[in-house]
Amino acid sequence: MTALRAIISLLALVAGVAGLLIPQPEVFAFSSSAALVAFVVGCGAVAADALPLRRVPLACSVATLPLAVLLFRPFSVAPIAFAILALQVVAYGAARRAGPAVAAAVRA
Repeated sequence: MTALRAIISLLALVAGVAGLLIPQPEVFAFSSSAALVAFVVGCGAVAADALPLRRVPLACSVATLPLAVLLFRPFSVAPIAFAILALQVVAYGAARRAGPAVAAAVRA
């Protein structure tokens, strides 16, 4: 689970920095690659958050998917990428707070 969030966060960070530093037509090489991998890994994060159910991380993972699709579009890349990064940070924090409670519920 943490590995999935780390991959998505790293991709979003790379795409965001590329969106700030590289001009519009050339940034599509970075953003499209990051969007494809983030969408696939995001689907795995949705599945991992659904069982056992973690509401806030699941909502953040589901919200990541349409943002990853938006990275394919020729919009400004940096705000979308940093929004994905923010969602993953929120999901990671919520999963850490709920971790012991979820683990106890799974064992019972």
